[in-house]
Amino acid sequence: MSARKVVISSAVRTPIGAIGGVLASVLPRPLALFTVKTAIEKAKITPDKIDYTTLGWVMQDPRSPNIARTISDLSGCPETSPGSTIHENCTSGGAAIHDIARRLLLGEIKVGVAGGVESMSNVPRYMYTGRLKSQLYGDVTLVDGLMAALTDTTVGKGELMGLLTERLVQKYNLDRTLQDEIACRSHANAIKAWADGKYSYVTPFTVDTGKTSVVVDRDEGPKKLDMAYFTKQKPYFLKEGGTITSANSSSLNDGAAALVLTTEEHAKAVGMPILAELRSFGNIGVPRELMGEGAFKIIPGLLQRANVKIADVDYFELNEAFAAVVAGALKDVAGLNIDKVNQWGSGISLGHPVGCTGVRQVVDMVHQLGLRGKSIGVTTRCVGGGMGGGEVVVRM
Repeated sequence: MSARKVVISSAVRTPIGAIGGVLASVLPRPLALFTVKTAIEKAKITPDKIDYTTLGWVMQDPRSPNIARTISDLSGCPETSPGSTIHENCTSGGAAIHDIARRLLLGEIKVGVAGGVESMSNVPRYMYTGRLKSQLYGDVTLVDGLMAALTDTTVGKGELMGLLTERLVQKYNLDRTLQDEIACRSHANAIKAWADGKYSYVTPFTVDTGKTSVVVDRDEGPKKLDMAYFTKQKPYFLKEGGTITSANSSSLNDGAAALVLTTEEHAKAVGMPILAELRSFGNIGVPRELMGEGAFKIIPGLLQRANVKIADVDYFELNEAFAAVVAGALKDVAGLNIDKVNQWGSGISLGHPVGCTGVRQVVDMVHQLGLRGKSIGVTTRCVGGGMGGGEVVVRM
């Protein structure tokens, strides 16, 4: 590996909105533009210093083709600075980070922006028919792009991610009570972190309603809930004998996040802040019908490449696509301590704006390490289609 150290110079995110909630009127472009411009400003550089922009966005549509290049231009980056938009399902934001990091390690660029965005409130419905001669007449059906994106069409007759995760539940013998406890704990941790001012770095976003402006300054998802709320929920995906409910699953959300990445050498030379080192990163493949495994099967490789032992890690964030994913990790990963996992919440409480999540996790982990005076954090997520992605970050 290159002797260069990839470092994070700024880490920014918007509050996360619920689907149909406070950010629902905002399309992905303005969300991403705001976040990228803020990240550049906090890196104490001007946009003309950005060599490359990569953004993750899962539910892409023609209103913003190659949104990364558009955001680069609108942010004031040079016309010669390219942009790439990545769709890698739930690790699209993580893939954006990895893309910029590789370019830095190869010496291709000196400074790059890695971001992620999703507005699940604005995912279109699609009409797949209409262009063929045999379809000139007759009724047509609109297909919900959101539900389609949450379905793996290659498993069975097509299964929603939650139904796939019921397979994980069966493999690891994960009981419903543990899943509900993890979900309840997620909300409690997120509420406490907000109450204690830990999320003070989250950048407020102003929504212009046309008649007035509304400042969104906190995540919409975290709620004060007790175990009774979770235990009374009915299984959503597998009606008979299922354990996964809408309450112990991640929510559907809107939001954006961004990092400015550079090398340690360049940051020191030009006076850019250094928040943390991106020590290791990558993906792993897992059986697509057990896609939830990706969030924890990735951990050993990440730690090995970072030359870190599990006991050395201060905090983990395993994205709670489903509480069952965290429960599976606790059974599968030797030495993983629940007291180090998702201490500020995760996908169940904070939300899971899919293209944004990978970057959002790293943003939150960098600040969690800094605010709590700790050193090593691990961020991972499972990925529809049978993958896992993750990062090891080390505070500097």
